[in-house]
Amino acid sequence: MNDLKKSKNYAVAKGPVNRRTSAATPEAKPVVAQAVLQRVSMAHAKRRLGTPLSQRLMASADAAAYGKHPTATAIVQAIGGTVCAMGVGLGVIQSSVFVIASSAAALGVVAVWAVFSRRSEPAGAAQPRVSAPDLADPEALARLDAVMEKMAAQAPQTTVDSLARLKESIVRCMALVGASAEEGSLATEESLYLREAVRRYIPDSINSCLRVPQKDRGTLVIDGNKPALDLLHDQLQMIQQQLDAREAKLTQFAGEALLRQQRFLAAKANGSN
Repeated sequence: MNDLKKSKNYAVAKGPVNRRTSAATPEAKPVVAQAVLQRVSMAHAKRRLGTPLSQRLMASADAAAYGKHPTATAIVQAIGGTVCAMGVGLGVIQSSVFVIASSAAALGVVAVWAVFSRRSEPAGAAQPRVSAPDLADPEALARLDAVMEKMAAQAPQTTVDSLARLKESIVRCMALVGASAEEGSLATEESLYLREAVRRYIPDSINSCLRVPQKDRGTLVIDGNKPALDLLHDQLQMIQQQLDAREAKLTQFAGEALLRQQRFLAAKANGSN
């Protein structure tokens, strides 16, 4: 038998002879920059945590502010004032004392009407609406969102779930505090705790955990107690319990208005008999 390596009638190669029928060589994976990986991780963390608190609460405050429509009386007063002011300007242009005097008198009547209309509004209508910026500093909300997202990008799902529950509790409590303020019974203790939880309690716990190297947070026991992640979970749970208790109390405050209405209707019903 002829030796293929010594024979001139055969060609020997180390690679495939026909590249069209040979198996494709797997391409090397491209190297991704660390900064890109961090941005992807942060975007994934935002998705896991949901919409940031600052966006949710500020959006609801803006919607409440823009949702107030002017009354028909206010619209008529605005139109009347504009027409009278234009009449004064037209009288000046035409040098007509009569037009200036009549327009000025009409403008004064509209102004007096507007003043008396404001004074005759019900007391409840003048009650200022308490919104999220009144209960928590927008900058504090933004800082809390940032530190939550940073932790979520480096933490297991259990930690992310705890942070998400805290966010939902904060949103509900702020809505209840705002409602109680509009009823004239601002829950001072609850609003103070809520403000400090956003400003200090939650961020301080998360930042303290972030100071521990990521590789040691779940394994290295601190001072013979627990690992950093377990300590963080305990602290977040304590804050969650406080928020739950205050939410229950605020819900009771909200129910008192319904009870007052029930007593009022019952008194009216008994008086008509």
